[in-house]
Amino acid sequence: MTVQAEVEFLSRRTERPIYYASSAGRNAKHDIDQPMNIVSVDVSDARERADADLPREFGQHPSGFDLLKFETRVDNFLDHEQIESVYETEIIEFLQKVTGGYRVHIFDHTVRASDPDLREQKNVREPATLVHNDYTANSGFVCLQENLGDDADELARGRFQIINLWRPLTDPVEDYPLALVDARSLSADHLVDTERRAPNHVGEIQLALHAPQQRWYYYSAMRPDEVLLFKTFDSIDGGVHPCSIHTAIHLSAAPPDAKPRESFETRAFVFYR
Repeated sequence: MTVQAEVEFLSRRTERPIYYASSAGRNAKHDIDQPMNIVSVDVSDARERADADLPREFGQHPSGFDLLKFETRVDNFLDHEQIESVYETEIIEFLQKVTGGYRVHIFDHTVRASDPDLREQKNVREPATLVHNDYTANSGFVCLQENLGDDADELARGRFQIINLWRPLTDPVEDYPLALVDARSLSADHLVDTERRAPNHVGEIQLALHAPQQRWYYYSAMRPDEVLLFKTFDSIDGGVHPCSIHTAIHLSAAPPDAKPRESFETRAFVFYR
Protein backbone atom coordinates (compact mmCIF):
# COMPACT_ATOMS: atom_id res chain seq x y z
CA MET A 1 0.00 0.00 0.00
CA THR A 2 1.20 3.50 -0.83
CA VAL A 3 0.00 6.78 0.66
CA GLN A 4 0.65 10.33 -0.45
CA ALA A 5 2.05 12.73 2.10
CA GLU A 6 3.09 16.36 2.05
CA VAL A 7 6.59 16.78 3.45
CA GLU A 8 8.78 19.83 4.03
CA PHE A 9 12.10 20.20 2.20
CA LEU A 10 14.63 23.00 2.03
CA SER A 11 13.70 24.90 -1.14
CA ARG A 12 17.24 25.46 -2.44
CA ARG A 13 20.85 24.81 -1.58
CA THR A 14 22.23 27.60 0.51
CA GLU A 15 25.31 28.16 2.65
CA ARG A 16 24.69 26.97 6.20
CA PRO A 17 20.98 27.48 6.96
CA ILE A 18 20.02 27.90 10.61
CA TYR A 19 17.48 25.61 12.29
CA TYR A 20 16.05 26.86 15.58
CA ALA A 21 14.99 23.89 17.69
CA SER A 22 11.66 23.99 19.50
CA SER A 23 11.09 23.92 23.22
CA ALA A 24 8.63 21.52 24.81
CA GLY A 25 4.96 22.34 25.33
CA ARG A 26 1.80 23.39 23.53
CA ASN A 27 3.42 25.78 21.07
CA ALA A 28 6.43 23.64 20.16
CA LYS A 29 7.47 24.13 16.54
CA HIS A 30 10.65 24.46 14.54
CA ASP A 31 11.89 27.58 12.75
CA ILE A 32 14.32 27.86 9.82
CA ASP A 33 15.90 30.99 8.40
CA GLN A 34 15.50 29.80 4.78
CA PRO A 35 12.46 29.24 2.53
CA MET A 36 11.01 25.72 2.58
CA ASN A 37 9.00 23.74 0.00
CA ILE A 38 6.05 21.45 0.68
CA VAL A 39 6.31 18.47 -1.69
CA SER A 40 3.80 15.63 -2.13
CA VAL A 41 5.62 12.28 -2.11
CA ASP A 42 4.52 8.64 -2.43
CA VAL A 43 5.24 6.73 0.77
CA SER A 44 5.14 2.92 0.59
CA ASP A 45 4.28 0.65 3.49
CA ALA A 46 7.59 -0.93 4.45
CA ARG A 47 5.78 -3.93 5.91
CA GLU A 48 5.44 -5.00 2.27
CA ARG A 49 9.07 -4.22 1.37
CA ALA A 50 10.51 -6.97 -0.82
CA ASP A 51 14.05 -6.64 0.53
CA ALA A 52 13.15 -6.74 4.23
CA ASP A 53 15.19 -9.90 4.81
CA LEU A 54 18.46 -8.68 3.27
CA PRO A 55 21.51 -9.35 5.46
CA ARG A 56 22.36 -6.53 7.86
CA GLU A 57 25.43 -4.44 7.10
CA PHE A 58 27.33 -3.37 10.22
CA GLY A 59 24.20 -3.54 12.32
CA GLN A 60 21.68 -2.03 9.93
CA HIS A 61 19.60 -3.03 6.93
CA PRO A 62 21.18 -1.56 3.77
CA SER A 63 18.27 0.91 3.58
CA GLY A 64 19.42 2.45 6.88
CA PHE A 65 16.31 1.41 8.84
CA ASP A 66 14.64 -1.68 10.33
CA LEU A 67 11.46 -2.59 12.20
CA LEU A 68 12.05 -5.05 15.04
CA LYS A 69 10.11 -6.52 17.94
CA PHE A 70 11.32 -5.22 21.30
CA GLU A 71 9.14 -5.65 24.37
CA THR A 72 9.96 -3.67 27.49
CA ARG A 73 9.18 -3.79 31.21
CA VAL A 74 8.81 0.01 31.32
CA ASP A 75 5.23 1.16 31.93
CA ASN A 76 5.82 4.91 32.27
CA PHE A 77 8.16 6.60 29.80
CA LEU A 78 8.07 9.85 31.77
CA ASP A 79 9.55 8.11 34.80
CA HIS A 80 13.26 8.93 34.64
CA GLU A 81 14.12 6.26 37.21
CA GLN A 82 12.49 3.53 35.09
CA ILE A 83 14.24 4.80 31.98
CA GLU A 84 17.67 4.79 33.63
CA SER A 85 17.39 1.59 35.66
CA VAL A 86 15.30 -0.57 33.30
CA TYR A 87 15.05 0.77 29.76
CA GLU A 88 18.66 1.71 29.21
CA THR A 89 19.80 -1.75 30.30
CA GLU A 90 17.25 -3.32 27.93
CA ILE A 91 18.40 -1.11 25.04
CA ILE A 92 22.09 -1.86 25.51
CA GLU A 93 21.42 -5.61 25.50
CA PHE A 94 19.06 -5.31 22.53
CA LEU A 95 21.37 -3.20 20.36
CA GLN A 96 24.39 -5.37 21.04
CA LYS A 97 22.38 -8.43 20.06
CA VAL A 98 20.82 -7.08 16.87
CA THR A 99 23.77 -5.05 15.57
CA GLY A 100 26.76 -7.11 16.67
CA GLY A 101 28.38 -4.01 18.15
CA TYR A 102 30.72 -4.65 21.07
CA ARG A 103 29.79 -1.47 22.95
CA VAL A 104 26.69 0.74 23.20
CA HIS A 105 26.52 4.17 24.81
CA ILE A 106 23.12 5.88 25.25
CA PHE A 107 23.22 9.67 25.33
CA ASP A 108 19.73 11.08 24.68
CA HIS A 109 16.00 10.39 25.11
CA THR A 110 13.12 12.43 23.66
CA VAL A 111 9.37 12.14 24.24
CA ARG A 112 7.04 13.55 21.57
CA ALA A 113 3.28 14.05 21.22
CA SER A 114 1.25 15.29 18.27
CA ASP A 115 -1.52 16.78 20.44
CA PRO A 116 -0.81 20.29 21.82
CA ASP A 117 -2.71 19.61 25.07
CA LEU A 118 -0.69 16.47 25.72
CA ARG A 119 2.54 18.34 24.99
CA GLU A 120 1.59 21.02 27.51
CA GLN A 121 0.46 18.52 30.13
CA LYS A 122 3.55 16.32 29.84
CA ASN A 123 6.05 19.06 28.85
CA VAL A 124 7.22 17.14 25.76
CA ARG A 125 8.15 18.03 22.19
CA GLU A 126 6.27 17.86 18.89
CA PRO A 127 6.80 15.32 16.09
CA ALA A 128 9.50 16.62 13.73
CA THR A 129 7.65 17.55 10.54
CA LEU A 130 10.47 18.50 8.22
CA VAL A 131 12.82 16.26 6.24
CA HIS A 132 16.16 16.02 8.01
CA ASN A 133 18.96 13.87 9.35
CA ASP A 134 20.18 14.41 12.90
CA TYR A 135 23.94 14.69 12.24
CA THR A 136 26.48 15.91 9.72
CA ALA A 137 29.88 14.37 8.91
CA ASN A 138 31.34 16.80 11.42
CA SER A 139 28.73 16.75 14.19
CA GLY A 140 28.75 12.96 14.57
CA PHE A 141 32.38 13.16 15.68
CA VAL A 142 31.71 16.26 17.80
CA CYS A 143 28.86 14.43 19.53
CA LEU A 144 31.23 11.54 20.27
CA GLN A 145 33.73 13.96 21.84
CA GLU A 146 31.02 15.70 23.89
CA ASN A 147 29.65 12.45 25.29
CA LEU A 148 32.67 10.16 25.64
CA GLY A 149 35.46 12.63 26.31
CA ASP A 150 38.71 10.81 27.08
CA ASP A 151 37.64 7.69 25.14
CA ALA A 152 36.49 9.57 22.05
CA ASP A 153 39.77 9.74 20.12
CA GLU A 154 40.40 6.02 20.46
CA LEU A 155 36.78 5.10 19.64
CA ALA A 156 36.83 7.36 16.56
CA ARG A 157 39.62 5.24 15.06
CA GLY A 158 37.17 2.35 14.72
CA ARG A 159 33.79 2.23 13.03
CA PHE A 160 30.81 3.55 14.93
CA GLN A 161 27.23 4.57 14.24
CA ILE A 162 24.62 6.73 15.91
CA ILE A 163 21.34 4.84 15.91
CA ASN A 164 17.90 6.17 16.82
CA LEU A 165 15.59 3.65 18.48
CA TRP A 166 12.03 4.97 18.00
CA ARG A 167 9.16 3.41 19.94
CA PRO A 168 5.50 4.43 19.58
CA LEU A 169 3.56 4.79 22.82
CA THR A 170 0.23 4.94 20.97
CA ASP A 171 -1.45 1.60 20.27
CA PRO A 172 -1.62 1.58 17.32
CA VAL A 173 -0.17 4.64 15.57
CA GLU A 174 -3.03 6.01 13.45
CA ASP A 175 -1.50 9.30 12.34
CA TYR A 176 1.89 11.05 12.23
CA PRO A 177 4.00 7.90 11.80
CA LEU A 178 7.66 8.31 11.04
CA ALA A 179 8.53 8.18 7.32
CA LEU A 180 12.06 7.52 6.07
CA VAL A 181 13.98 7.56 2.80
CA ASP A 182 15.89 4.47 1.75
CA ALA A 183 19.55 5.54 2.16
CA ARG A 184 20.38 3.76 -1.12
CA SER A 185 18.21 6.31 -2.96
CA LEU A 186 20.07 9.27 -1.42
CA SER A 187 23.25 10.98 -2.50
CA ALA A 188 25.37 13.51 -0.64
CA ASP A 189 24.18 16.35 -2.88
CA HIS A 190 20.62 15.93 -1.55
CA LEU A 191 21.82 17.00 1.92
CA VAL A 192 22.65 20.44 3.27
CA ASP A 193 24.67 20.92 6.47
CA THR A 194 22.68 23.18 8.78
CA GLU A 195 23.42 24.90 12.07
CA ARG A 196 21.09 23.73 14.85
CA ARG A 197 20.52 26.28 17.59
CA ALA A 198 18.91 25.35 20.89
CA PRO A 199 18.91 27.33 24.15
CA ASN A 200 21.60 25.13 25.69
CA HIS A 201 23.55 23.86 22.68
CA VAL A 202 24.67 24.76 19.16
CA GLY A 203 25.26 21.84 16.82
CA GLU A 204 24.59 20.69 13.27
CA ILE A 205 21.95 18.67 11.43
CA GLN A 206 21.30 18.02 7.74
CA LEU A 207 18.29 19.40 5.93
CA ALA A 208 17.33 17.87 2.59
CA LEU A 209 16.54 18.86 -0.98
CA HIS A 210 13.86 16.93 -2.83
CA ALA A 211 14.95 14.57 -5.62
CA PRO A 212 12.62 12.31 -7.65
CA GLN A 213 14.72 9.18 -7.02
CA GLN A 214 14.21 9.30 -3.24
CA ARG A 215 12.21 6.25 -2.12
CA TRP A 216 9.95 6.89 0.88
CA TYR A 217 8.66 4.30 3.39
CA TYR A 218 6.66 4.10 6.61
CA TYR A 219 5.38 1.23 8.77
CA SER A 220 1.61 1.08 9.09
CA ALA A 221 -0.10 0.75 12.48
CA MET A 222 3.03 0.45 14.59
CA ARG A 223 2.50 -0.81 18.13
CA PRO A 224 4.44 -0.25 21.37
CA ASP A 225 6.12 -3.67 21.22
CA GLU A 226 7.78 -2.64 17.93
CA VAL A 227 10.74 -0.31 17.48
CA LEU A 228 12.07 1.44 14.43
CA LEU A 229 15.86 1.46 14.28
CA PHE A 230 17.39 3.97 11.90
CA LYS A 231 20.93 5.11 11.35
CA THR A 232 21.63 8.84 11.65
CA PHE A 233 25.44 8.72 11.47
CA ASP A 234 28.05 6.25 10.25
CA SER A 235 31.76 6.97 10.60
CA ILE A 236 32.60 5.08 7.39
CA ASP A 237 34.09 7.42 4.75
CA GLY A 238 34.54 10.09 7.40
CA GLY A 239 30.81 10.28 8.10
CA VAL A 240 29.78 11.51 4.64
CA HIS A 241 27.92 8.32 3.66
CA PRO A 242 24.20 9.26 3.45
CA CYS A 243 21.95 8.03 6.22
CA SER A 244 18.16 7.78 6.18
CA ILE A 245 16.50 11.21 6.17
CA HIS A 246 13.14 11.20 7.92
CA THR A 247 10.07 13.16 9.01
CA ALA A 248 6.70 12.62 10.65
CA ILE A 249 3.84 12.54 8.12
CA HIS A 250 0.14 13.30 8.40
CA LEU A 251 -2.02 10.48 6.99
CA SER A 252 -4.96 11.99 5.10
CA ALA A 253 -6.91 8.73 5.58
CA ALA A 254 -6.52 8.80 9.37
CA PRO A 255 -9.88 8.64 11.16
CA PRO A 256 -11.21 11.93 12.56
CA ASP A 257 -10.89 10.52 16.08
CA ALA A 258 -7.38 9.13 15.53
CA LYS A 259 -5.39 8.80 18.74
CA PRO A 260 -2.70 11.46 19.12
CA ARG A 261 0.70 10.01 18.33
CA GLU A 262 3.04 9.72 21.29
CA SER A 263 6.53 8.30 20.96
CA PHE A 264 9.80 7.79 22.80
CA GLU A 265 13.13 7.88 21.00
CA THR A 266 16.61 7.03 22.19
CA ARG A 267 19.90 7.95 20.55
CA ALA A 268 22.89 5.70 21.09
CA PHE A 269 26.42 5.14 19.84
CA VAL A 270 27.14 1.61 18.62
CA PHE A 271 30.80 0.65 18.24
CA TYR A 272 32.12 -2.14 15.99
CA ARG A 273 35.39 -4.03 15.92
